[in-house]
Amino acid sequence: MFDTLRRDFRRNRDPLARIVLTVFRFGQWTVARRTLTRRLSTIPYKLLNLLVVRLGTNSDLPRELRCGPGLKLFHPYGLVLHRDARLGENINMYHHVTIGRKDFTGEPVIESEVTFGAGAVVLGPVTIGYRAKIGAGATVLDDVPAYGTAVGPRASVRGPANLSVRP
Repeated sequence: MFDTLRRDFRRNRDPLARIVLTVFRFGQWTVARRTLTRRLSTIPYKLLNLLVVRLGTNSDLPRELRCGPGLKLFHPYGLVLHRDARLGENINMYHHVTIGRKDFTGEPVIESEVTFGAGAVVLGPVTIGYRAKIGAGATVLDDVPAYGTAVGPRASVRGPANLSVRP
């Protein structure tokens, strides 16, 4: 837990983002424990999650969410992530991002180093490839290839980004 949180903190300077990530990672830690510790730590987690994450930022980051280290929250407001979604390492998220199911058909898989613009929506059993970019306000219902970009209200997927640009 602490190594993952340390990697999150390295990428987040905003105190609120750090607090939200601390509560989220604490919740993940409670899920990983199958002992009395889990039962005892669930109550403080639920209270912190309600006060800080849900009411404080209007976000939903379920502790069951599988998310790699290095999650960057530029503005940790209005985030809604489905508990069964899978997120890789070093994901970048702006505010009001939604990642979830569509019609109970499956959950999204987000590979590493993906960037989500403000208000981006990803729904259904789609895969967002390595270093893909999801534009602000885009709604993604289809797979996005590695280095690809998805833009528009009903996102049109563009080919891989220019690979000569340094990340």
